[in-house]
Amino acid sequence: MRELRPEELRRRCDPRSYFKFKTTEELNPLNEVIGQERAVQALECGLGIKDTRYNIYVAGGPGTGKMSIVRSFLERVSAKEPRPPDICYVHNFEDPYTPRYLLLPPGRGARLKADMGKLVELLRRDIPTAFKSEEYQERKRKIDETINQKREELFAALEKEAKGLGFALQRTPIGINTIPLIDHQPMTEEQYKQLGEAERKALEERHREVRRRVEETIRRAGGLEEERAKRLEELNREVAAFAVEPKIAALKETYGEGEGGDPRISAFLDEVQRDILANLHLFLGKGGGGEEGEGEGRTSPGEEFKRYEVNLLVDNSRTEGAPVVLEENATYPNLFGKVERRVQMGVLTTDFTMIRPGALHRANGGYLVLNANNLFRNPLSWEALKVALKSGKIIIEDPAAALGLTTAEGLRPEPLPLQVKLILVGNHELYSLLQAFDEDFQEFFKIKSEFDSEMDWDEKYIQKFGPFIRARVLERPGLKDFDRTGVARVVEYAAELAGDQRKLSARFS
Repeated sequence: MRELRPEELRRRCDPRSYFKFKTTEELNPLNEVIGQERAVQALECGLGIKDTRYNIYVAGGPGTGKMSIVRSFLERVSAKEPRPPDICYVHNFEDPYTPRYLLLPPGRGARLKADMGKLVELLRRDIPTAFKSEEYQERKRKIDETINQKREELFAALEKEAKGLGFALQRTPIGINTIPLIDHQPMTEEQYKQLGEAERKALEERHREVRRRVEETIRRAGGLEEERAKRLEELNREVAAFAVEPKIAALKETYGEGEGGDPRISAFLDEVQRDILANLHLFLGKGGGGEEGEGEGRTSPGEEFKRYEVNLLVDNSRTEGAPVVLEENATYPNLFGKVERRVQMGVLTTDFTMIRPGALHRANGGYLVLNANNLFRNPLSWEALKVALKSGKIIIEDPAAALGLTTAEGLRPEPLPLQVKLILVGNHELYSLLQAFDEDFQEFFKIKSEFDSEMDWDEKYIQKFGPFIRARVLERPGLKDFDRTGVARVVEYAAELAGDQRKLSARFS
């Protein structure tokens, strides 16, 4: 072994040999990370494969620029892709505990939400108006007259039959009394006592027959009241339908049957129409039937109208291309969303309007970037994430329920189809552990983008130091441009950090 001279202990970078510029101010900024070609190629490959199993693990030490490259590539790739639909949740009229999702073209979710609010406002005005119309009042009066006439005829016939059997009838608020007659006059108690045994038996027999006919008449009168209620209900629904059906039809044409329409939206609007017609009292006030004053003084929709609202979970109206979401705190609710609760009269309550989105909802149809170390500090998040990737669905549930613990009955929102490219950013050691101990990891992360901590001492890399420094100068106010001697010293320092005169450190931050 020969003794090294002092100048051999440090490799020098001759600024005049490597650089033609005088200062970095003359250079165009470099918006890429130096010396990570393999990592970039793997990232390009992973982003180009549209398969839910080909998610990407980006491995590298701190300062290698892996997050910068991931962001840069995702911004470029996502800009060329279509925007995903808006995500909404609505009331499930068949099972209120299972709200249904709706998917609409970007921007139409907010429009549907606004239009459903307008629908309620219009119907709270138009339905009471329809029930105050002269036509409605006239048709209602005819129904009442018809039923009342039949009722009077029924009781007139009963009175005639009772009189033929020797009894008079007396109507009271609690029923009908039967009074025996003698010579067309009510029988007194003294007259009853004077009756013989045979006469008493005959009177009792006639009395039983009268009571039977009274009960039959009361039953038939009850049937008439049922007929009245049915005919009034049919009339009410017919009159209300004139106000409701055209508005619902217009919404179906816009959202459910026209271009870009969804049959699920048409089905929801059909359910809304049926529910409104079945609950007209909500729009008419407590009395129902269109009496004066009904529906007045109610200027804003209350809790009873919440079932007709739309919960706009994700609005992609301003999204440019596919969404790119970076979630730095990968807790279970932050990833999968949650159902909030409120205290009402001392009781926790909730409904579909309190469903809140998670990062998976916002990234659906695009890309989700997670810090691997942070994710695995939340084991429930990782296990649920694997279930979501395997099933292709986002399930919103209470974290305790996800752990199999008994919880109070709550909402179970309909699972939403999931289409997302997941990018985990972490270190090499964690990747090795996952490969060794998690059998599901390799199934879902088939692409590894590996960022090196060093690169060769090569002129093609050294030439990029100046433009790289120029880019940092532009990013950071107050930082001055370097002359070529300063850039050369940075190159020498990169070799010193690498600990090898043949290498340069790739840790630029």
